[in-house]
Formats: sequence, structure tokens, C-alpha cells
Amino acid sequence: MRLKLKPVIYISPALILAVLLLMFFLNFKPKSRPIELLPLVQEEEITVQEIPQLKGVEISLVDQTNRLNWRLTVEKMIEEADYHRLFGIKGTYYTAQGEQYLIEAPTGKMGKDFNWLLLEPDVTLTGEDLTMQADELGWDARSGEEISGKNLVVEKENFTVNATEFRFKPEKGDLLVPGESRWTFK
Repeated sequence: MRLKLKPVIYISPALILAVLLLMFFLNFKPKSRPIELLPLVQEEEITVQEIPQLKGVEISLVDQTNRLNWRLTVEKMIEEADYHRLFGIKGTYYTAQGEQYLIEAPTGKMGKDFNWLLLEPDVTLTGEDLTMQADELGWDARSGEEISGKNLVVEKENFTVNATEFRFKPEKGDLLVPGESRWTFK
């Protein structure tokens, strides 16, 4: 019987030692930390929305009959909610007979659909024999060949015109001055 007991004596301490080592490693193994899950949607930084603006823009405006009235070069154009704001405006106004008037203004506004134009302040409109300066100059595609404005000063060879309001029809050579005006003849 001794032979049968010998393997049990050798195997049982080895088994006990293996069970103790297994329990030791299971209890003292480092506990895992929970893994943070990545969010499905990454948060983005909120940035201030930049106002769309263009530099060095060339603009052509036509009346309702699709005749070219204005060809402008604008240094900077900023898009607003209902209109475009213009800066550094230079260009040409064209009549149906082919006459040209040079235009220059520091700032202005233009309709989103290019159907109206308002230039201000210190607007200069120069033709062959006529120079007009106004605080405000406006045009609308519906009126076509009529330019209107405020605080006009026209200086020609022998006379000067100062008007608070005016309407100018370059096609006909008409300058209509409703309300108050002051004329000086030399």
C-alpha cells in the first residue's frame, strides 16, 4: 500500500501549491480600468462666422430691357442680409446713345439681385462737359436711365447748380431739381 500512497503525497502538495498560486494571481492581478468610450459625435469649437466678402470685383448692372447701364470695379464687396456693401467704387455709366460718364465713390450699397445701386458720400459723376458731385446717388433698374440723388453740386463752364434733391436723365440731358435749389450764372 505504500506504493499507492507515495504518488498521492507528491501530487497533493503540488496540487495545493498550484491552487494557492492560482488564487494568488487571481486576487493580486491588477484590476483593469474602464475604457472611456469615444463619443459618436465630436464636439467642434464654435467659431465666429466670417462675413462673406470679395475683393477686386467687376460688376455690370442692366436695366429691365437688358441694356448695360453700369460697369463698376469694386475694391471690396461684403454680403449683408438684404444687400451687398461696396467699397472703393470706380466705373462707367453708359447711355443708350453710347455716351459714357465716369463714376467714383468711396462706399455704396447694391441689391442682392443687382437691380438697384446707391452710392454715398462724395460721389463724382464726370461726363464730357459736365462734372457732378453729390452726397448720395441712386439708380434703379425700373427707372433705367434716370439717376437720382441728394445734395448735388454741378459746375459747368458758366454756371453752378446746388440742389438738395435731383433727378438726372443723361440720355435726354435733363436735370430735374424738385424743391429747393440755387443756381449761379457767370
